[in-house]
Amino acid sequence: MAALVAAVRAGSFSRAASGLGITPSGASKLIARLEQRLGVRLLQRTTRSMQLTEAGELYHERARRLLDEIDGLERDLEGHHLHPRGKVQLTAPTVLGADLLMPVVIAFQRRYPEVAVELELTDRMVDVMTEGFDIAIRITDRPPESCIARKLADDVRVLCASPGYLRRHRKPETPADLVKHRCIIYTSADGPHRWHLRRELDGPVEAFAFQGTLALNNTAAVHRAVLAGLGIGDLPAYMVEDQIAAGRLISLLAPYVPVRRTIYAIYAASRLVPAKTRAFLKELETHFRFHRTDDEDDH
Repeated sequence: MAALVAAVRAGSFSRAASGLGITPSGASKLIARLEQRLGVRLLQRTTRSMQLTEAGELYHERARRLLDEIDGLERDLEGHHLHPRGKVQLTAPTVLGADLLMPVVIAFQRRYPEVAVELELTDRMVDVMTEGFDIAIRITDRPPESCIARKLADDVRVLCASPGYLRRHRKPETPADLVKHRCIIYTSADGPHRWHLRRELDGPVEAFAFQGTLALNNTAAVHRAVLAGLGIGDLPAYMVEDQIAAGRLISLLAPYVPVRRTIYAIYAASRLVPAKTRAFLKELETHFRFHRTDDEDDH
């Protein structure tokens, strides 16, 4: 098809062959095979000229349009690979997404206003491959092996309580003291969340389960309850660091609280990652690197 269109455009097999990177006889044979497969003659050839037959004119016009569409499609795809465009589909846990991911989305939209962003905040485990997401932000100690996982930050947890609560209850000195306190428990479909702590400063990490006085299935609700002085909660550092700095919350048992999990950006493994995905990953890494630097400076 390309040989026929090139021959008609150039007016000769030799000039068409030069543009296609083949020999004149190679171009002639391609058109002859096309005619044989279609069962019609497309070109009337003489030693000095070539002319389209009636069938050839019909075929050539449709073929030229098809080849132009293919060229346009490939240019568009190359553009998607080279320049951010289209739609980025993201998913993240509800609280992390609202607190840490939304600033990235805002910065990305300002930098690339022509790229649409679709963000789903959910605490369910999303399958990036089958559900069509470009990037999933997940907190885990075991990222899926079938995808690429870029580390963004450690998932630093903080046990904390309000000053008002600690005025009414003696501050715990070791994890064993927590059994005497009102603990606010996060629950999920898998059951109550266990607090993973070291019983001794240099001891192994153990899972602690408490008879909580309040059980909630939303991290933001746990945060509100802790601020209200209802008890001690296990919360992500990014959620409470401002309140701790302002004295509205008090960090507890910090030496006993290990870092166990990591915040990852997870995306499908591919030789050609679209420009929109690469651009958003860069924005993510810039934001989290800046956030980590601020935390290190504060400490």
